[in-house]
Amino acid sequence: MYFFRKQYRALTVPSNLLWEEVMKEWQASPWFHRLQRNLLLLLQVLILSLLMFALVKPYTTEDLKKKDHVIILLDTSATMNASQGGVSHFELAKRDIHSLIKKSEGDITLLAVGNSITTVVSEESNDQVVFNRLKNISVTNDHEDMEKALRLGEALGKGSSSVVHVYSDSLFKADYKDETIHTPIRVHNSIPHPKNVSLTSFGVEKSGTAYKGVAVVENQSDELQSGTIVIYDDKKEVISNRLKIGAGKEAVIPLDELPSSPVLKAKIDFQDDYRGDDIITSVQATSKPAVLVLGEINPFLLKGFQSLGVNVKTIEENQLKTGDDIIVTTKEKWKELSIANPVLIIPGPSDKSTVLTTDMEVKGDDPLLKHVDFEKVFVEKAGSIGIKELDTAAQSGSVPLIQNGERNGAKMVVLNLHLTDTDFPLHPGFPIFLHNAYQHLSEDGGFIGYFQPGEGRTVPLAPGDWDIYSGDGEFIKKSDQGDWFKAPLAPGVYQAVQGDVTKYFSVVLDDREKKPGGEAFSLEPTEENGEEERETIPQTLSSWFLVLAILILFIEWEVYRRGNRV
Repeated sequence: MYFFRKQYRALTVPSNLLWEEVMKEWQASPWFHRLQRNLLLLLQVLILSLLMFALVKPYTTEDLKKKDHVIILLDTSATMNASQGGVSHFELAKRDIHSLIKKSEGDITLLAVGNSITTVVSEESNDQVVFNRLKNISVTNDHEDMEKALRLGEALGKGSSSVVHVYSDSLFKADYKDETIHTPIRVHNSIPHPKNVSLTSFGVEKSGTAYKGVAVVENQSDELQSGTIVIYDDKKEVISNRLKIGAGKEAVIPLDELPSSPVLKAKIDFQDDYRGDDIITSVQATSKPAVLVLGEINPFLLKGFQSLGVNVKTIEENQLKTGDDIIVTTKEKWKELSIANPVLIIPGPSDKSTVLTTDMEVKGDDPLLKHVDFEKVFVEKAGSIGIKELDTAAQSGSVPLIQNGERNGAKMVVLNLHLTDTDFPLHPGFPIFLHNAYQHLSEDGGFIGYFQPGEGRTVPLAPGDWDIYSGDGEFIKKSDQGDWFKAPLAPGVYQAVQGDVTKYFSVVLDDREKKPGGEAFSLEPTEENGEEERETIPQTLSSWFLVLAILILFIEWEVYRRGNRV
């Protein structure tokens, strides 16, 4: 545009009347006309420079602004049932969380913390969704894994822009003085000093023909407490004692002449803030019978049972007593026994052996061979044991290899092979077979075992549906998951019923859930050596250069327009 601008020539004119207005404008802004000759060129060079800068895409960096993120950890353990004024700590915590969410402007992540950690909502921006999910959280009565939850909460946070809020009664600031903190932590405790008297233990044992017991009661408060302890036998009161326990003291209460009963319950009654640890039940049955070894038994077999966590004892014949313990012995020793305990029979060292010449036949649905793959086992010789009353799970021709069933009211398993004549102990299915045999032989025990609230594990239950009842006879649920069993959440004694068979089990609190407390405190991020790595985001300047170029283009047009008027 500069090179094609209008060129002027000097001419002589008869009059300058027509130029008076132009001259007046020239005199009014002489600086403009002095620059006019070179201004178009300068403006065009400036526009070109701005366009070149825009093409290069220059940028600046600035700190990345992080969105606020509130991470809430809600303790669902048993001690959160402690209450004051008729409202539990758990409900008070939920109210506080509700208020916190209303005030928060960032996303919400809510975790329910028990023995396992459940993500209720994750980075949720809709408060109503969080409120609805919060309403459905309930106490699980197990022990909280708060250490793991705090690590997860810090990992979910994004530095100082996030905050971890913990609602629990199990944390103390002194436990974290040496910890490295990356995200601010706020611990809330609505009942920091609950008054509690705990029934810490209750046990019963048989002494001769009588039953004796002992109970231990601890006063965890700062003042003298008075109350009672009552022992019940099937809903009937057996013993009642008045107690006075000093502050911070414990009382040991001997209990003599207790009745013979499958279940005895101890209950304390004090005016305290936590009732979850007021009851303990004692079930008079063996939950995990021992394995009694009689005679010469291959050490592979004994090591296999020990790997299952079973108590293995080697005894003499005169030490045997009738009961639920499982006997492992040889055929000759078994014939000499006069008791009806469950028994696993194997061939003795001197028993005759039969060389197997035909392929094995395996009964696939037999519970003894579940997950065992016995078809892959090599067996060179078999023993001479064969009991007609028992069912055969595996055989070679007419020679039984594995049998199970009952005889004279006692459960039996026969492993009719010498372990030195087979590679069975080298197979991964060998310990599984021993586990199945142990579960089968211990199935007649009237007590399934002790469980933590909500705990699931394998138990020796016959296949089929089992009805679960509380100690008061109230139907709880139906269990139909085979040998996998999940306990109810509420502590107490329960019955598993299938037809005429009744088995007891007990749900007990973790000992750590018998002492509520904790405190409220805050933890700030720990200062670390070295400069903290800054997260930045590039901010391009190209758009600004383009805007300036367009603005200068309009200025140049105005300069050109005025120049044409001259």
